[in-house]
Amino acid sequence: MISHLPKKPKNKEGKYKDTINIALAGNPNVGKSVIFNQLTGLSQTIGNWPGKTVERMEGYLDFLGYYFNIVDLPGIYSLSTYSLEEIVSREYIVSDDVDLIINVIDATNLERNLFFTFQLLELKVPMILAINQMDILRKRKIELDFEELERIFKLPVLPVVAVHGIGVHQLLEKAIKIVESWTPLKKEFEFPELTSILSFGKEVETKIKDLTTEINKNQDYISDFHYPSRFLAIKLLEDDDEIIKIFESGEKVRSNIEIAKNYRKELEDYHGEDINTIISSEIYNNIHKIIEKVVHIKSKEKVKKTSLADRVDHLTTHSFWGYVILAVVIFGIYAFTFTVGDFLGGLLEGLYEDLSITVYDTYGEDNIWVKILWNGGVGGFFGAVGGVLVYVIPFFLIIEILQDSGYLPRAAFLMDRVMHVMGVHGKTIIPMILGLGCNVPACAGCRIMETEREKKISVVLSSLVPCAAVMTVVMGLVGRYLGLFWLLFLFTINFSVILLVGRVLNKTMPGVCTELIMEMHEYRVPNYSVISKQTWLRSKEFIYKALPLIIVLGITLEILLQLRALDPINIVLAPITVFWLGLPIVTGVFLIYGILRKELTLVLLAILASSMGLTLLELMTPIQMIVFCLVTMLYVPCFATVVIIAKQTNWKYALQISLMEITVALLIGGLIHFGYIFFTTL
Repeated sequence: MISHLPKKPKNKEGKYKDTINIALAGNPNVGKSVIFNQLTGLSQTIGNWPGKTVERMEGYLDFLGYYFNIVDLPGIYSLSTYSLEEIVSREYIVSDDVDLIINVIDATNLERNLFFTFQLLELKVPMILAINQMDILRKRKIELDFEELERIFKLPVLPVVAVHGIGVHQLLEKAIKIVESWTPLKKEFEFPELTSILSFGKEVETKIKDLTTEINKNQDYISDFHYPSRFLAIKLLEDDDEIIKIFESGEKVRSNIEIAKNYRKELEDYHGEDINTIISSEIYNNIHKIIEKVVHIKSKEKVKKTSLADRVDHLTTHSFWGYVILAVVIFGIYAFTFTVGDFLGGLLEGLYEDLSITVYDTYGEDNIWVKILWNGGVGGFFGAVGGVLVYVIPFFLIIEILQDSGYLPRAAFLMDRVMHVMGVHGKTIIPMILGLGCNVPACAGCRIMETEREKKISVVLSSLVPCAAVMTVVMGLVGRYLGLFWLLFLFTINFSVILLVGRVLNKTMPGVCTELIMEMHEYRVPNYSVISKQTWLRSKEFIYKALPLIIVLGITLEILLQLRALDPINIVLAPITVFWLGLPIVTGVFLIYGILRKELTLVLLAILASSMGLTLLELMTPIQMIVFCLVTMLYVPCFATVVIIAKQTNWKYALQISLMEITVALLIGGLIHFGYIFFTTL
């Protein structure tokens, strides 16, 4: 494994601490990421798996003298190979990089979650079962018999309430006990014999055992792939593509493919179902037997439907009120962000103006170093913080609250029918809502789509969503100077373009849209510790990466202004910016800067106005502000987003999207400009 973590710490004796490598595995939305955040705090790295487009979350911590390296695997429902996430997770689990698995299970949905657990058991990797959301289960007057669960699985089974940190560190304590039970010379884990719960029906079990025997005849070859023979036999029967490749690559074992094919046909003929349905049914039969033994309902009384959570759930998924609430939520996001950002931005702007008066009185307003260092550097800092960061932080905060409370899946449910018009299902609304914060994770999040067609459409739609950087430009210019009506006008055009582009892609791109399959958890009170950490993790990227860049570009801009070096660039772009869009000639270079980060267009524009002794209202007319913001909203997303789109699809598609969005932005911007001229001359 290529580690992105810092060097291991040493103990008091100066020796490196023993490392325990843990993989968090489980279905989507079971609380893996919450446990990961509780354990690792801010000691995390985010990247991709080597050679893959799947996101990798890795973190570390010191605990009781051990150094824990923890990887949060993608949320998956099975160990099949229907998706890249499943392939990556399966390969990593059986690799030498994993000492132990913590299988996170949603206590409120044992049946579905244990299906994945049964598949993990077949891999024979040391494992702890973490039963999460026990607080919700207890509210339902339901108890689990943990002693019976441990007796059945012969593995540690621990209750957890991840959002409150209950039981989280006990998982590490149990992991240490398992590791310390290994012999000093070799990691030996006596994996329990689980024949009683892993065995299938007689016909299926006989075929699996016979195929396992055939596979074991060539153990020297098979052992290089780390998979247990029984797991390989099951996957051969299921016609698993990745496992088929293993057997196709060796002459001695190639015959096993044909044997599995014959066994599969016999079983399918006998049961009258396809092999995946047969094996899934066998697993669920075992799961039902376990649930009957371990789930105990304390009270037979029905849970009242009039609880607050139930009423909120009913309203937010209602065929009428659900959409009203969704509209209010989206409007509320922008209203909250605008109100907080505008208030804080105004305070910082006033502070900068007061400090500027002192600096100008002391050193002179025309001093070249004052212009470069104060106007450019310090002005760039205040512009970035007061014009961007004050909007970014409250926006990410409100998005995290919505996500942690459980509202976003409801939004996906409501938008399913609308999204089908654009060739995708309702799940696309989740990355699109994330796109309101940043298009980069939004486009990366499109990997949750089931088909390549849906993923391609989703990345286009998500890239067109006005991100927090665009929102700061629009709110800092049109919102601040022209008011709410024109702000809504711009967003109406933006989302109309999204709908139109989606319709066109749906009609022109071959294939059909799949149906939405998604689980909606109960509403819960957000955990503000988790929310604050996630808000900081999202915001610090701007602070660490964009803020220094803005300061450097602010200084560079002042130097270029003093040298009058911007004029040639602006003159070249004048046919587009001045004639077609009707903008001031100086805006040309700023639109280019916006490809790096969209908020730079406003920050640098403000720096320019300040250096010229003008306000933004004096530099630009209201119609120019509207056109400038509209073009900024619609033209090519920032370069980082283009790179992510290329990773999710390919570079050709990413460049096609960029060209399409530039064309749409210039076309609409020009039409608004000439439409204004036409109506004002009537």
